[in-house]
Amino acid sequence: MVAVSDTGPLIWLGRYDLLRLLKGLYSKVLIPEAVYREAVTVGVERGHKDAFLIEKAVEDGWVEVCKSTVEGIAIARKAEGALGVELGGGEREAIALALGRGVKTVLTDDEETYFTGRRLGLEAKGVLYILLRSVRKGVLRREEAGRLVNQMLKDGLWLSPLIIQKFHETLDRL
Repeated sequence: MVAVSDTGPLIWLGRYDLLRLLKGLYSKVLIPEAVYREAVTVGVERGHKDAFLIEKAVEDGWVEVCKSTVEGIAIARKAEGALGVELGGGEREAIALALGRGVKTVLTDDEETYFTGRRLGLEAKGVLYILLRSVRKGVLRREEAGRLVNQMLKDGLWLSPLIIQKFHETLDRL
């Protein structure tokens, strides 16, 4: 299965050296050029560890940088307008890339990207989904997933309290 990612999930997973979880769930992760610039080019300039790990995943070939189509970007902009939101370049290009490649899954932790993607028939999945799927597959222990989420929240990941509660309830059922 193939997914398209915006910047957020790559950075958060890379920050904790967990990009392997994506590799275990998807045969390929496509990222638009804007996401590469945000996550790798700028990240490497600033010396962020996650940027070097994302760059290595691109070099290894399981993360692939692709060009988004002008048509896809126009469709994403139209959906943004209908919802009254304005996405960042990486988020918009990720949606456009998914539409252009016929990929149904967009990895994002951004609420506006989530709703824009859903409006266009895409499935938006975030870091919490990746952690839960990894627990289900036996790649990650429940306790470790819970600790990771708590640490991510302390380190600045913002998620609504309801989403965090649902994550913990689901985790407890696994």
